[in-house]
Amino acid sequence: MHLKRYTFASIILIAAVSFYVYKMVSTGTYTLELLGINISLPIAVWSVVPMTLLFLASFIHILYYGFKDYLRRKRVSRDIDKLADALFWDVLKESKKHNYTDKEIRKIGVVLDMGCDNFLKVDKKKCHEHIRDAIDIVTAIKHGEFVDLKKINLDKSNPLTVQNWLNFLKAEPARAEEILRKSESYDQKVVNEAVKIFVESANEQQLEKYAHLINNDSLIHLLDTMSKRDEKDKISLELIDKLLMQKSLSNCDYLLLARKLSKLYTPHALLSFFEKLVARDERAFKAYIFILIEFEMLDRANELLEDTQHDEYLDFKAFLDLRKAGKHYPINLLLQQC
Repeated sequence: MHLKRYTFASIILIAAVSFYVYKMVSTGTYTLELLGINISLPIAVWSVVPMTLLFLASFIHILYYGFKDYLRRKRVSRDIDKLADALFWDVLKESKKHNYTDKEIRKIGVVLDMGCDNFLKVDKKKCHEHIRDAIDIVTAIKHGEFVDLKKINLDKSNPLTVQNWLNFLKAEPARAEEILRKSESYDQKVVNEAVKIFVESANEQQLEKYAHLINNDSLIHLLDTMSKRDEKDKISLELIDKLLMQKSLSNCDYLLLARKLSKLYTPHALLSFFEKLVARDERAFKAYIFILIEFEMLDRANELLEDTQHDEYLDFKAFLDLRKAGKHYPINLLLQQC
């Protein structure tokens, strides 16, 4: 209630009661002896003395608590300015400490004062309960734990969400396929990591099912882990060919692929495989030459290179010339460009 309005309304009420008593009840006086002093006043005045005392008491009460509220609002206003300043320095990655007078604001300000990249150093006892919950989540995820985030529903691309699902995959790699089944619900980083884990032990049927999710890095990872498989579980070149048909590879991609495959399959199978690749994509030509050199089929490699333009494949031509001259440099030199 506004103090001015309250005062005005109280005076009107007191005057109205006094006037009513004077006109309608009594015009006489009444004498009150107080500490030996006789006080004579009209009865109309005596009738409003309690009201006047109540008004004065309530006036002082309202004035006192109004002043307290004014001081609190000023304190909160200053603390809000400090929060804005804390956020300013936090954006600039230069956190500074502030002295907050309001207890509730202090629970929030203490976090900003430590900097948004430094939550783990915040004293949780001084924080607001809601912020304390957030810090607990961040701390757990940073320490490699998986946290159920369904209640707060973070965006799938949120760095915390991504790291949380990476923690999940690290703790339970056998459940990687659960991610692949609903790949659209996860960030691409999470899907890529799930694919890498999945291809390590997946059979051909499973690989075909998720072929659309297997990118170049995942394919190379599959080949890198192939040596851990039993011979009966080795992935066929036919499946690898199917996987490649869904991708667009560069010269370097094919060269790296050739290097990996040369350690896993027989020369006859690989020559047939790369002949098909070259027929479908000329960017696989260097990889085919690489395989020929790797298996010491230098004459065939020379024959194919002679049919190319003079200024094409100079690195491979130079390498073969060195071989002819009896200089055996490691074949991996041909991969330096990649």
